[in-house]
Amino acid sequence: MANQQSRICTRIGRDLTLSKLDGMPLKDAMPIINDLYESFGLKSMILLKDDEWINLVTVINLTRRTIEDLINEYRLLEDRIGKIDEDNFKIEFQARPISKINDLIREIQEGHLKIGELTTKIISHETKTFTDRQIGRSSLIFRVGEYAEYEHYAATLRMNDAPVTLLRTLGISDTMLGIKSFQDIAISWLGIQNLEAPINVHLFIPLYATLTGLQYQGGYEIKVNLKMHEKLLDRSKAWVIRKGPYAQARIIERKLYDLNSFEKTIQNGFIFITINHNFSGLGSEDEILVSVVNEDLGLLTEKSMIKTFFDPKISNPFSKMFSLFDARKKMEAHLLNPKSDEDLDSGFSWLLEMIDIRSLRLAKKGENISEDKVQKGSADIIAYDSNSKMLLAIDCTRGVPKGDKIDRIKNTAEYISRKTRITVKAVIITSVNAPTQKGIAEKNNVRILDLTDLDELICLFKQDLKNNMRAKILKN
Repeated sequence: MANQQSRICTRIGRDLTLSKLDGMPLKDAMPIINDLYESFGLKSMILLKDDEWINLVTVINLTRRTIEDLINEYRLLEDRIGKIDEDNFKIEFQARPISKINDLIREIQEGHLKIGELTTKIISHETKTFTDRQIGRSSLIFRVGEYAEYEHYAATLRMNDAPVTLLRTLGISDTMLGIKSFQDIAISWLGIQNLEAPINVHLFIPLYATLTGLQYQGGYEIKVNLKMHEKLLDRSKAWVIRKGPYAQARIIERKLYDLNSFEKTIQNGFIFITINHNFSGLGSEDEILVSVVNEDLGLLTEKSMIKTFFDPKISNPFSKMFSLFDARKKMEAHLLNPKSDEDLDSGFSWLLEMIDIRSLRLAKKGENISEDKVQKGSADIIAYDSNSKMLLAIDCTRGVPKGDKIDRIKNTAEYISRKTRITVKAVIITSVNAPTQKGIAEKNNVRILDLTDLDELICLFKQDLKNNMRAKILKN
C-alpha cells in the first residue's frame, strides 16, 4: 500500500467553543486572568485629529512572559521594521505587569488610554460596559510565534467604522508609510489579521495548553504528548476516548486521567507530560479522541486520530544505538551544566545529530579559518540542515557572550557566506541565561540559545518533538 499513514485531524477550531470562557462576561474572568498571567502588552495605533489623540486600535495581549521579554520583543521589532512615529500618526508599544490590568480596564471604562505622556480617546461607545462584554473565540490574532501554538479568546469593544475606513477618511495612506497595504500594519506591527473589523479594543486571552503529539505505537497502544502551563495543572484532567467508525458511532472505551499522577518535566513554567494508553482493542477505522479539561476553564484543547492503516511509529535505529552509549546519558549534563568547553561542544553536536541536522565538532586544533596565515574566523561546530538548506556556524561558551564574541561569530558566518556564496547563520550556544545579550545579538543577525533555550530543547527531545526542536534552533 502506497500511503500507509495515520489520518490525524485537530479539531480545536470547532470544539473549543465548549470552553467555559466562551460567553463568560469579562468581569467574571478577571480572577482567572489575575492568577494565570504574568504581564500584558499593549499595541496602540493612534491618530491626531483636531488637537486630540484618537485611539483607533489597541491590541492587549495577556501573557505568561515577563515585562522584560515583552520590552525586548518590541525593541527588536522596531529595530527590524522601524517605528511608526509621524507627527499625526503613531503606533506605540507598552508592557505592564498583570497587577495593573484592573487599572487598564478602569482607564478603558473612562473612555481613554494613557500611552506614555499622551492620553488618547477611545472612540468606542461601549467603554462603560467593557467588563460586561462576553468573551468569545477569536480568529483575528495573527498566529505566529507564541500566538500560533495556543488557542485564544478575546473580549472586544466595537465602533461604528472599521479602522481602515477611518485611516483613509482622516488622510492616512499606506504609500505614505512605505507599505503595500494597511494589512501590513495589522500583521507586522499590531499582530492581528487585518483592520477590516470595526473593533476599537482587542483583549486577547491565550489558553496555555496544547497536545503536541498523538501517535499510534502499535498493537492497541497510543502515546499522547501534552504541554501546559503549570498553573493549569492542578485542576486539569485528560480524557482518552475510543469511538467506532463513522460519524454517528458509539463510544467504545473512555478513561479519565488525573494529570498530576504522571511524571512531569518542568521547563520555563511549562509542564510536559506523556500519557501511554492501551485500549482493549482498536479497529482500523476507529476514532481516538484526547481532550484536556480544566475545572475552571472547561475544555482547553483536544486532538483526534483515525487509523486507516495501522502504521506504528518506527524507532530511529541511529537514536536507539546512541541511547546505549554513555554520551546519551551525559548529553543533558553537558548542555545544562558543562564542566568544560568541550562538554558543551560535544553535547550540542550530539543533540543536532539526533534531530537530523548534520554537524561537525571541530575541536581546538581545527576550529580556525586561516587564509595566507591570517585568521579569518573560527567556530566550534559547523552544521547543515538539509530540509531548510541552512548552514550554521556555531560558537559555544559557558559564560555570557560579550560583544566581541558576537562580532567574531558574525564575521565568521559572513566570511563563509562570501567564500561559498551560501547564506550561513551565526549561532551562539551558552550554558547560562543571557536575555539582554539576545537582543544585542539579534541586531547583528546572530542567534543566541541560552540556558533556558537548552532546557526547553532537552524537554522537547524527551518528548520526541524533533520538528519543534529544529524550528527553535533554525528560527530566523
